[in-house]
Amino acid sequence: MRLTEYGRDPHKRKEYVHQPDLLLVGVDVSKAKHNACLDTQTTISCRKLEFTHTREGFRRFEQTLRDHLVKNRCQRLLIAMEPSGLYWHALYDRLTSCGYDVCLVHCPAVRNNRKTMQDGTSTTDDKDAYSICDVLLQGKFFLPVARDAALKAAYRLMRRHMALKKRGSQLRNQLRAAIHLAFPELNPMINDLTQPTSLRFLQLQPTPESILRHGREPFLTAWAPRPRCGQWRPGKFQQLYDLATQSIGLQDPYQIDEFELKALAYDLADALGKQQLWLDQAIALLAPRPDFHLLMQLPRIGKPTAAALLTAIGDICQYTNGKQLVKLAGLAIRLFASGSSIRRLPKISRVGSAYLRHWLSHDALRLVAHAPHVKAY
Repeated sequence: MRLTEYGRDPHKRKEYVHQPDLLLVGVDVSKAKHNACLDTQTTISCRKLEFTHTREGFRRFEQTLRDHLVKNRCQRLLIAMEPSGLYWHALYDRLTSCGYDVCLVHCPAVRNNRKTMQDGTSTTDDKDAYSICDVLLQGKFFLPVARDAALKAAYRLMRRHMALKKRGSQLRNQLRAAIHLAFPELNPMINDLTQPTSLRFLQLQPTPESILRHGREPFLTAWAPRPRCGQWRPGKFQQLYDLATQSIGLQDPYQIDEFELKALAYDLADALGKQQLWLDQAIALLAPRPDFHLLMQLPRIGKPTAAALLTAIGDICQYTNGKQLVKLAGLAIRLFASGSSIRRLPKISRVGSAYLRHWLSHDALRLVAHAPHVKAY
């Protein structure tokens, strides 16, 4: 039996892990060291095993695995770990590059399984490793998304792009709140904080004191050149000066509000620039691929959406049916039938990739807004 043939089929996972010659290994991953538990169908071979995240620690771990394979008369082994945080990526790549079969278990499944253990619900690294091994023995594991080297690199770029996008949203909210305290009349005047002229204005004169500091004529003269005022009309700057003279914003003799607004504006401009930089790098990496151009042929899918969907799904040949992709996105229907709950509308499970679900909903909203035949549904 091959793990790639059975790992994506929920009906065959128990058949795979119940092989008598298979050694099961559960690994609790951390930053500097890892804890492992070795189990078979009949007994626990090793309850506590600790190894460091170094070349020497990995060598000792491999030697221990070979010793227990001989001790339990097993021919193969299956290693499982939780996909929590970032530290599991390095260990997973290391193990797969050495030819080991590696799978993942859901973090909620491990947490719920720990509650049923005789040792109690307290959390330790050894208990987590044993709980991972127990969940693996029940056949509750899955395989990560299969990506080649280019897709792995593009996936890292897109994840960083999404992190910067989230950071930009947080900075916009903070900037709106700071403007409301220092210059509340300015908020209705700026519809889009990410507009270049809006950012330039907030980086230079974001408070009434900074606008009134040198008088009306120097203020209007400074913003008169077209390259500086951008899309704002000259009349808007006259209106801003009039609003600054009558502003009810908080008085700040130490200019802390001005410093905060300028710092937030510079941070927002930096996040927006880096966000686009990481996205362009990911698109440039995927541009030569034929599957990228195939996605681009679908309606209302541009380069960013195509790059996100391609990196989230990975190798499409690894999936045997559409239900696997639905579960990957966490869009499978979760039904509850008890009492009056049968009259409620079913909800999606959300047990899957939030990254893929975000971009699918993004494309769906664009289709509903711009495609009349889709809007009817």
